[in-house]
Amino acid sequence: MQLTIRKIEDRDIPEMINLVHEAWFDGFYEKEEFEKAAAAISLNKALYNSSTGRVAEVDGQILGMILCKITKDDPEFRKFQTNTIENLIELSRHGEEQEINRLIKTFEAEKSIYNQFLDEVDTDYDASIEYIAVSSKSRGHGLGKSLIYEAIKDFKNEDCQTLYLFTDSDCNYRFYDYLDFEQVTSDTIQIPTKNGSRAREEFMYAYQFM
Repeated sequence: MQLTIRKIEDRDIPEMINLVHEAWFDGFYEKEEFEKAAAAISLNKALYNSSTGRVAEVDGQILGMILCKITKDDPEFRKFQTNTIENLIELSRHGEEQEINRLIKTFEAEKSIYNQFLDEVDTDYDASIEYIAVSSKSRGHGLGKSLIYEAIKDFKNEDCQTLYLFTDSDCNYRFYDYLDFEQVTSDTIQIPTKNGSRAREEFMYAYQFM
């Protein structure tokens, strides 16, 4: 297995959308086209805030990615965003009104809890991890850890002292405990489903550079 971790390029975006789809949206909605449009919108949200990032290639295939924000830097990764109007058209073309409403309510619930956490903690962080995803094909092989360590190098080079990230119980959130992140707050939100809703635990983690 040949692992390469490198800076993100414009040509990587389609594969990154596929990775987000596999990690977070596959099987949650009726049509794959709808899920991929939702994945593109989700990725756009992270790109909007991000100023640095990496992809992990294994034998030439992108199987992991990380997007980060350094607070003092401009969010240069907005240049990688896909066309929002086209994504919305794809949602309306391939999804029923109920599905679109479910997606919107999920995004709204996430935004609300993240704002709540930042208000609770009331700390000015130097950096954040906006998004991290690893393909199921490579989980357990250290890709996530390698991406985190590569991001930490970037943060140290920029003299960052603190960083934070959000995660949830749909992820392997204990991974961050293993990497010596501190869980600083948590709460539960309701995620809309086809037949009602389900509870999901949300967490905020922080890291202090030594």
